[in-house]
Amino acid sequence: MFILLGNPVEHSLSPVIHNSACSDLGLNSVYLACPVEANRLKAALEGMKALSVVGANVTSPYKEAVIPFLDSISTESKQIRSVNTILNKNGHLHGTSTDGEGLFRSLKNAEPGYQSGQNIMMIGAGGAARAAAYTLATRGAAKMTVFNRSRQKGRELSAMLAEFTPVRQSSDLPFQKDVLKQTIANCKVIIYCLPFDSPEFIETLAEMDWPDHNPLLIDLRYSPTRTTVMAAFEDKGGKAVNGLDMLVGQAALSFELFTGKKAPLEVMQKAVGMV
Repeated sequence: MFILLGNPVEHSLSPVIHNSACSDLGLNSVYLACPVEANRLKAALEGMKALSVVGANVTSPYKEAVIPFLDSISTESKQIRSVNTILNKNGHLHGTSTDGEGLFRSLKNAEPGYQSGQNIMMIGAGGAARAAAYTLATRGAAKMTVFNRSRQKGRELSAMLAEFTPVRQSSDLPFQKDVLKQTIANCKVIIYCLPFDSPEFIETLAEMDWPDHNPLLIDLRYSPTRTTVMAAFEDKGGKAVNGLDMLVGQAALSFELFTGKKAPLEVMQKAVGMV
């Protein structure tokens, strides 16, 4: 058995993705979405041990909150303070993250010619944002610029990147139109990690002159399929993709950790209408 821990989880496509893979490979297992209240999170993880649940994915708002209740975590998860995958090895719960690599796979699919040395703009500083930024920085981004409503969280993400990755320049900036415009004009990729459509960002896009290099936007949300932020970006002539490809990518990586088998990627994509 595999589970998804979060609140809410009723909307999640993860069960569809994982169960399609289990069926395709003939595995006698099931993946269930389990809503958990914050005060029951520790009990839920203890339940994993008691029921011999092989693995779990973790979604909002618990990617950082689960860490104190795990027996060990990967170096990456320790640095980004985020876990989205838990492995149960004989009662030992080990946490890691597949979010960043899932994002990088999505980026390469959307922009096959993407190369290292690019300027990246991060909007948001939560668990998925930290994982994405960490992976992009370790994969050779030249500059990472972070925007977040809470400047403290933005500073923490920028400092983490500077300390633990080879990125040459990392900074956090205020969420202001003039600063947003300047950053968009000088970056190749924008990773949008907020759970809502930012009025400031949408207004900035509407008002600015579009850069010749035509940056790519990846909105980590997958519902709705075309968010208001994506629509505003495309209205300027830019290319925007949602988070569905990232979701399947990180799920495939988690599935392989859970089962030790190669994930049937095309089956997983087909399950959510990608192919």
